[in-house]
Amino acid sequence: MSGYRRNRYFSRSLRAMALAVALVLAVNLISQPAAQAVIEEQPPACADPTVPEDVNHASIRLEGPAAGSEVAVDANGEIAINGYVHKQATMVDVAVEKTTSSSFTFGPPPEGVTNWSASWVTSMRPPHLGPVQVCSRAEREPGRYAKILRDITVVDLIPPSNVPNLAVGTIAATSAKVTWGAATDNYGLAGYEVTVDGGTPQRTTVGTLSYSITGLQPSSDHTVSVVAVDLAGNRSETPATTSFTTDALPPPPDVDAGLTLDPDEGGATASWHPDPANEASYRAYLDGEIYDHFELEQLCEDGNGNVASPCTVDSVIKLPIEPLEEYTPYAFRVEALRADGTVARELAGDFITMIHVDEVSSATTQTTASEASQCAGAGGDIYIAASSRVGVPAPAGSTEIFLGCYRAADTSCLDAFLPPSGEKLAKCADDLTDMLFAIAPSGRGPVISSIDDAQVNQLFLSPAAAPLAWCLSSGACATLIAPVAETVAAAAVAPAAAAGTSWIVVGAAGIGIGFVLGTLIAMLFPSTVGVHGLVEYPIHHDTDFDTFENWGLNDGQWYNSLKLYAQVIKTTKLVANQHDLPFAWDSTEDARLKRIIDRACTVQRGTQGKAGCDDDIIVYVPGAKNYKGADMTETGKHIVTAMGDGEFPEPTRAVWFYPARSVRGQAARSKGYTRGWFNTLAFKPNACDVRVPGQTCDEFPFWSTDQAVDLTGQVASLKLVPTTESLPQANDINAMYGKCKVNDKTKFVVLPVKPWVEAGGLSFAFKVSGGGASLCMTPVAP
Repeated sequence: MSGYRRNRYFSRSLRAMALAVALVLAVNLISQPAAQAVIEEQPPACADPTVPEDVNHASIRLEGPAAGSEVAVDANGEIAINGYVHKQATMVDVAVEKTTSSSFTFGPPPEGVTNWSASWVTSMRPPHLGPVQVCSRAEREPGRYAKILRDITVVDLIPPSNVPNLAVGTIAATSAKVTWGAATDNYGLAGYEVTVDGGTPQRTTVGTLSYSITGLQPSSDHTVSVVAVDLAGNRSETPATTSFTTDALPPPPDVDAGLTLDPDEGGATASWHPDPANEASYRAYLDGEIYDHFELEQLCEDGNGNVASPCTVDSVIKLPIEPLEEYTPYAFRVEALRADGTVARELAGDFITMIHVDEVSSATTQTTASEASQCAGAGGDIYIAASSRVGVPAPAGSTEIFLGCYRAADTSCLDAFLPPSGEKLAKCADDLTDMLFAIAPSGRGPVISSIDDAQVNQLFLSPAAAPLAWCLSSGACATLIAPVAETVAAAAVAPAAAAGTSWIVVGAAGIGIGFVLGTLIAMLFPSTVGVHGLVEYPIHHDTDFDTFENWGLNDGQWYNSLKLYAQVIKTTKLVANQHDLPFAWDSTEDARLKRIIDRACTVQRGTQGKAGCDDDIIVYVPGAKNYKGADMTETGKHIVTAMGDGEFPEPTRAVWFYPARSVRGQAARSKGYTRGWFNTLAFKPNACDVRVPGQTCDEFPFWSTDQAVDLTGQVASLKLVPTTESLPQANDINAMYGKCKVNDKTKFVVLPVKPWVEAGGLSFAFKVSGGGASLCMTPVAP
């Protein structure tokens, strides 16, 4: 596929349109006799290079702006374009790059011009700042047109408004959170700069109106200021400024002697020494609610972490407390009960759970996204993130607009395909695409996957760069070049990063499909590809997912399902090789995976029968180990079994494919349930009634979702699993929530893959969007 570049964007609204166009084109181009094919002649495009630039025709004149002039946008972000036209000619349109206007105000001819003409004026918002080409067109007579092309430079000299409502809240001993209101600008904002104590300014995106300050000293004074930055790089005239004082260092957590509380991301471990002579069982409370009630022998361990038999005063009781929310305070209390049920002693303490750590810091992501927006708005063609500037050279002959942002000498081929608007296959050889080839791994062309063989063992530590098309709603685009993890993180904040959004064109998406105008869909697949109503994807588990020729697609309905399938195959193959797992796909498991995806996507779409997955979904694939390699074998098997043991689950359980997060289990709490719901008489008997020493009760769906207990009408599946698996699974789910940005009430897909769990695979999670599929929770070596 040398010399080819794949451009991928396939939104819901465009799919139906692209399919309809593809089918019509296929019928007209393939079936219709040539003599009957009629193509309506259209006015020549403004980009027609055969028309000389800046040539005034007798039928049309372009008076302003002057060629080569610098034109400032007004308070509305627009520039005025004016001229005059022969009375026997008709104005067609005026264009600034790809932005076109056919709305004119006409008047008498300018002074000194004969009455053969009429003046015209229009105001337009340029798609970007910097060098642009203005084109004006008029129809001289039927089928004959006049056109004038003129190069100008658009600038913005008006700074954004001052930032309103700056405040500091959530002040702690070493941190504080700054919030502010939205500023305004005539042309568009790139984001905000936050400065603490006169230090280096830190960027946020337009949609991010807060900033967390960390690493402060207790009882210390600080000053913070915020300015808005527009797409031209102008800053607010007067910074918003305020001061605050951090709290005193809090006393250490109040924990009774003899009780140890060890917090983690998604849970904590409470431990204490038993008194077998006086204690027969324990009753634990979390935040004042009953959490568990268990016998002394059930969670008693020796010094090596094995089940202690007998349980002595030298043993340790270890109780996992999960699932919990990250970075959240909790109060724990345990009552040691005598054989008659009376309380022998009480132990209590407070703790705060840990926070997950992203591969890329929030500050880095925000800066990259904000400056990529500014680069696109300023007429830049490429933005090289700070983390890639050492190894990624700017295209030869390019002009630097600001640090990291460049305008290339030639992007004519790429410009024709941005912003993305359908499935396209382009043969490009301009400066920017040449550069993409140059930085790609050997043999890859310009496409760099979200995971790649070249990045084995250090997926997110690799210096390899991945490209991402960053496009504003105006249509202005810049290609962002950053490490893979950074482009994935930037894509996640894209909706809030600019006035529009971003489309993944190559790189961070990892998985994509390329077609020319959709016409190949009809030619390759003239009828629906399916067997007994089940989609049969025109790819196989042995497909090289980075080779264009091996891809196939039917009518677009299964586009996201195809990407979901491909990402599962790619990730499991890569991780199996990394960790030397006894895992390989065969035809039987391949067919099972497709059927499971069909069912999961049908539930995700909320339809009957079979349906392809929708856009913008998060998929969690549980493993026999969590994403960090901690064992959760029986827990992983439990999810697989609960969801059909590799086949379709019971019809009433199908909804379990698509839960929504419920912070602190509020969905279940609102129905009157507590964490230990399976210990109540209403749910007995159950699989966890007889507690085996060293085991604890696992439930699926997860407590932290809107499908806990019996909220969907189906009682959750219960199974005894090793106690040691409780926290690894809780940390896995919590990390998926944090890394994949699963907020409260956000829905996600749970996709249990039986052979992956049986092989000892690690959990992972990814996002499926219009551009492709990209990992958001990456499996890493323990």
